[in-house]
Amino acid sequence: MAIPPRSASPSAPTSSTEEQRPADQPTASWHVRAPWFAAIALALVPVVFTAGASAAAQLSEATEIGGAFILAAGAAVSAILGFIVIRLSRPTLRDYGFGQPRRARAALWFVPAAATVLIILGAQGVRVDAPTLAAYAVLVVAVALNEETWFRGIVFAILRARSTRTAVVGSSVLFGVLHLANLAGGADLGSSVLQVAFAALFGLVAAQLLVLTGSLWPAIAWHAAWNFVTFIGGDATDTRSLVGLGAACLVMLGYAVFLGRRTPSRPSGTAATGSPALP
Repeated sequence: MAIPPRSASPSAPTSSTEEQRPADQPTASWHVRAPWFAAIALALVPVVFTAGASAAAQLSEATEIGGAFILAAGAAVSAILGFIVIRLSRPTLRDYGFGQPRRARAALWFVPAAATVLIILGAQGVRVDAPTLAAYAVLVVAVALNEETWFRGIVFAILRARSTRTAVVGSSVLFGVLHLANLAGGADLGSSVLQVAFAALFGLVAAQLLVLTGSLWPAIAWHAAWNFVTFIGGDATDTRSLVGLGAACLVMLGYAVFLGRRTPSRPSGTAATGSPALP
């Protein structure tokens, strides 16, 4: 897709809120003629790699550990492709959010995000052996880096040209809806719908953290930690685990409301726009 080259942004008037945070916000922004089409198309990339790796694990009749490493390999290749796309674009890695987090205090030092992980860990416990635990540790890092690079990095940058609010909500909705791909992995419809709702809420908070702190790293760390405690708990669905999940979701919802009041709805005047033609 052809994207105009980056041009210097004039010193346009900004709101007082934007003037206080120009360096804190992610600034990568793609100007394309059909941003929603581009966002949906590129959001499918990590889904395709995950589905392919999942199919490979099933066809090879891999063990739980082997399957985890196959899925990690697929996620790693997808993440590398995402970095290639980023490198081909004009904005830098820092513009996409790969920089040091700022305003941690404004994000309550990420305590609510950490609390959700601890709630799930306490509710489910650890139900796998040490070798499987190590395999899952590799998997969750690859998956978190892959999905955050594409959804809160590239897809967010595409939709951000319209507004920050559009990028936050749009990337979250796409993140949730595309989790319906879990149906292909054998998940039942009911649990898949619940996962879509949860993934959208998770994506909302992750996107708000990106805007507020100017960094993807808090969301990547939270994403990896959440998946890790879920996997080592065996994705349990007993009463205690479901109560824990419900409590974590309530914390997450409250955190989303808190962050939403502090998240600017428009991009700042320092947005880095444009990229060369991408394949």
